[in-house]
This record gives sequence, structure tokens and C-alpha cells, in this order.
Amino acid sequence: MKNIKSHQRDQLIMEFGILFQPFDDLALKENAPNLESYRIAIAKVLSGDSMWREKVKEFTTFAQDIVFHDEYQDISHVPERFRGLIKELISYPNVSFALDAIHKKFKEELANAKKQFFESVEKVPFEWEPILFEANTPFTSYLRIKESIALVNNRLHYFDRYLNEYFFHLFLKFLDRNISVCLITTSGDSNYGINNILHISDLVRQEFRNYQLIEVEPEILHDRNLRIDDQIFNLGPGLDRAGMALTNFGPSDSSVAAHLELDKIIAQGRIVHHSEEL
Repeated sequence: MKNIKSHQRDQLIMEFGILFQPFDDLALKENAPNLESYRIAIAKVLSGDSMWREKVKEFTTFAQDIVFHDEYQDISHVPERFRGLIKELISYPNVSFALDAIHKKFKEELANAKKQFFESVEKVPFEWEPILFEANTPFTSYLRIKESIALVNNRLHYFDRYLNEYFFHLFLKFLDRNISVCLITTSGDSNYGINNILHISDLVRQEFRNYQLIEVEPEILHDRNLRIDDQIFNLGPGLDRAGMALTNFGPSDSSVAAHLELDKIIAQGRIVHHSEEL
């Protein structure tokens, strides 16, 4: 049940993005859209709203007699409340003379709506359970691990002495550029470590607002650990090889002491790359 909930949560977040795509398209326009564009976007989002609410209901239902009604209301009403705000915004007399102001307010309210959505989703409780991926299931393993990464709100830290460039392609590509990313690895050679990822890391640090690549000595870095916000995950092989052979993946000790140990590893390392804002 708990791992199913994590999957449902990932799907819900993805489908929220799809539902709000017409609004996102308007927000990205350099020139202020006309009033008709807002009305069309509202109609498009409304057409998918009822189906999306069914996904919210599924996510907030844990058993026939265990339903998180308040959380359902908070999540499912985000699109409705936002549509109401925009309808009010474009309904004043002579509003067409203030399209730039409307566009600015629209983008502000859109950011607020997304923030409300993620905060409401966070209120639905679930816990991860360890999972054992069977051999020859790399795609299934990738999807399940990506679900854990999709939940990140603040930071993603990955500790892997054999880190290679596949990690960037598989897991960083879809991350919000405001997420704090810290990668900890060893010097390695042409196949892994700093010597393998230096070029792509240099590109990544120019996009992410808070990014660090840390080099540590091999003797202080053994197990592979993935820190998503305040949850620590442990896995056997590297993320890029999960499911190639029998693979353990699941929550690890996430106590204050455990976080301090990971922080100690970072502190002992050498900063190879960091984003310009650091």
C-alpha cells in the first residue's frame, strides 16, 4: 500500500502539470495575452478537471473507511480556486487596457496555486518501504527510483564513489533548477567519478541555482546514499545500474545523527564545481 501511494503521488504531480499546461503556456508568453486567451485556457483546464479529481480521490483514499477528506478538498480545489481568481481578474470593465498588469498578476497567482498544491499534497501521510528489484528489471527500477526523486522539494544529495554521467541524463534532467543539488564522488578515472563527469557537471552548475560537486577520498565513501529533503535512501549498485542484477532500494536511517554523518562526508571533501550563486 505505501509504495502504491508513492506511485499515485508521483502520477498526481505529473497530471497536475498536464492539467495546468494551458496556464503555464500563457505565463511563458513574453507579451501579455489577450482576454480571449485566458478564457480559452480556463475552458481547457476545466475540461480535464473532473478526471483529475478522481486521481486526487484515489490518492487520498487509503481504505474504505480511511479517507483524508480535508486533504482531498485542499488538493482538488486548487484548480477551481485559481480559475475563479483569473475569471475575476479578466471580468472588470475596461480591463483590456491593463493587459500587462493582468499578465503580471496572473503569473503571481499561478505560482501561488502551485505552491498550495504541493503543500496540500505534502499533508497526505505515507511512508516508503524497502523494495528488492529483481534482476533484469532496469526500466522498472528506474521508474520506482525516479518516483522518490520526483518528491524533492528542497534538496537532492547523492553519494556514490562510482558516479558517472548517466546519473545526469536519467535523474537531473527533469529537476526544478531551484532544487539544491550536491553530488559526492571520488576522483575516479575516465569511466566514473570526477574524471568522468567534469564536463557535464560544468554545464549543470550554470543552470542550477544551488549546485555542488564534491570530491572525497575513496576510503570515506562506501555505501551509495540518496538524500531527498530529509529522507535518506540506500541502494546497492549505482542508480544507473539498478535492476541490472538483484537490487535493494529503500529508506535508510534518517535520524539527525545519520544526517550529520552525511554532512561530515561533504565537509571533508573538496568542492570541484559550484553554481555561480554560491
